[in-house]
Amino acid sequence: MKRFILVGSAFAVIGLALSAAPAIGVTIAQEPAPTVVAADSTLMTTQVLADHINGVTVISPVGGIIAAQASGHQTRAVKVRAGQRAVLNDLDPGVRYTITRDGKRIGFVVPVGQMGPAFGLSVVTTDNPGEVTLSWSHTVNKGEGPVVQYTATATAVGASAPAAKVITSDTHATLSGLDIRQRYTFSVTPANSASTGRASTATMQQTLAQFTGALVDQSAPLAQPTPATPAPAPAPAPAAAPAPAPVPSTRTIWVCPDGYADAGSLCQKTLAYTYHSVTSTWPYSYHQQFMQTGSHINFSTSPNGGTYYAQNAWDANGSAAGYYEVVPDGYYASVKDPAPTGYTDNGSAYTKTDQVKDTPPAGYSDNGTAWVMTTAKIAQQVPA
Repeated sequence: MKRFILVGSAFAVIGLALSAAPAIGVTIAQEPAPTVVAADSTLMTTQVLADHINGVTVISPVGGIIAAQASGHQTRAVKVRAGQRAVLNDLDPGVRYTITRDGKRIGFVVPVGQMGPAFGLSVVTTDNPGEVTLSWSHTVNKGEGPVVQYTATATAVGASAPAAKVITSDTHATLSGLDIRQRYTFSVTPANSASTGRASTATMQQTLAQFTGALVDQSAPLAQPTPATPAPAPAPAPAAAPAPAPVPSTRTIWVCPDGYADAGSLCQKTLAYTYHSVTSTWPYSYHQQFMQTGSHINFSTSPNGGTYYAQNAWDANGSAAGYYEVVPDGYYASVKDPAPTGYTDNGSAYTKTDQVKDTPPAGYSDNGTAWVMTTAKIAQQVPA
């Protein structure tokens, strides 16, 4: 069996194998539904949805003040009418919030942040012609949410619709039913309940038949790329009064909030490190040191020490021949050791003061050179 690997760019998606759509019956007659003239709105279900980045939507059958609360985090609240959607923004992703209506708990929710990319996409052939396995990696960052799905697709080069598609929560998938005479572009995209990450793609440089050496049935028609359906030409406008002046068209761009700088798919702001002083104390240590106060002479006729001198050679006043040595007189005293490296003597102990980096401010993390805070970009309408 031959195996070949395609490695794509570092981004990701969600996936689920497509199956043939079952035939759907057509209803041709049905008893008319009764007309509802009254209903108890309190029986409607309250829904709490983490459906947008750093925020939630609450659909409540009863109006009031809808709030999201979490210990140590800022409370967000909005007043809505019955049946109106309450949108709560600027929540901290990954934090479990209690949702209340007029102070009474109605549910819990964990907001999610922007989904990051997957990376390391590779595509490998299998023993079955027309089948490949895809594998990739994705690091789930804090706030992305525990449920991440990936969409894996195979699209023939030049086609507008995928030939195979899989949705999975794993970081691998198998795509079947591919035409071995075609080249394909493979794509994997990650998503959570509020956003999708950027896709990781890999394109084949040869067909599956060329990669695997499988025999090709030349009589079978080659699957053609799906052409884009052209839009029908608009009917000519009837002669009428002059049209009003055109309204300037706009387009949506994604920009960073004030105070943030562009950092690719996200926005970022930085703070320089700050420090505080930490003083260490080391107690004194001591050693024994000889303190000399004078000396005396020892004499011996035996060679057991000292220096030998002939008679009168050491002392012209009539010394005998023998061994003489000068012996110091004094006593031992306890003497303070010098300060360890980096320490100074303050008169009662050795001390050293170091500058220690402070902990990051709330909402910031340490990237090794500064404190950084990231957030998602926001939509802005500008002239086209």
